Amino acid sequence: MVKTLILLIYKDQLVLTGKLNDVGNYTRINVPNSYRLGIELQGGYIFNKWMNATANFTLSSNKIKSFTEYLDNYDDGSQKPVQHSNTDISFSPSIISAATVNFLPFKNTELTLLSKYVGKQYLDNTQDNLRMLTGFYTQDVRVSYTIKHLLFNEWNIVGQVNNVFNTMYEPNGATYPYIYGGEVVNSNYYFPMAGTNFMIAVNVKL
Repeated sequence: MVKTLILLIYKDQLVLTGKLNDVGNYTRINVPNSYRLGIELQGGYIFNKWMNATANFTLSSNKIKSFTEYLDNYDDGSQKPVQHSNTDISFSPSIISAATVNFLPFKNTELTLLSKYVGKQYLDNTQDNLRMLTGFYTQDVRVSYTIKHLLFNEWNIVGQVNNVFNTMYEPNGATYPYIYGGEVVNSNYYFPMAGTNFMIAVNVKL
């Protein structure tokens, strides 16, 4: 097993705001003081000649020590500053993990289970639960078969089913909070991923 400890202390780190500009790109701002602290574990194990596995797990704390949010007030045309402290950096989940299990049941055949988990993350730097992407788990299955020295040096035929359990999730999005009618309105936009889907591919080595 490999262990990696990471500590990054930033001055004026450039972070995502959670908003999109007029051409659909994410906007960024500098925040005075922030840090990223985490540990990553990686490992693998060969059970026998027909089964092996690898996995990784990351646990982190990604914080902005002090942050000022500016809310557009549509009631009077002003901007309202809101001070925040010790909030999560946007789009920075504290838990990320993945695992791969490989089976080799027959000659030239490989069956692979691909698992991924991403914890909750926030659409902006306010750590507001009303501007949050919930955590998600996905499971993919891949089967590959290799044929050698048939016209070409090698054929690799791959079939993969993605999101086997048809998980409905959004790994990304945007938010535009503002004040209207004396209340804060959170206009959130989500980028949903496909449900269960599949692909077939043929790779050829000359």
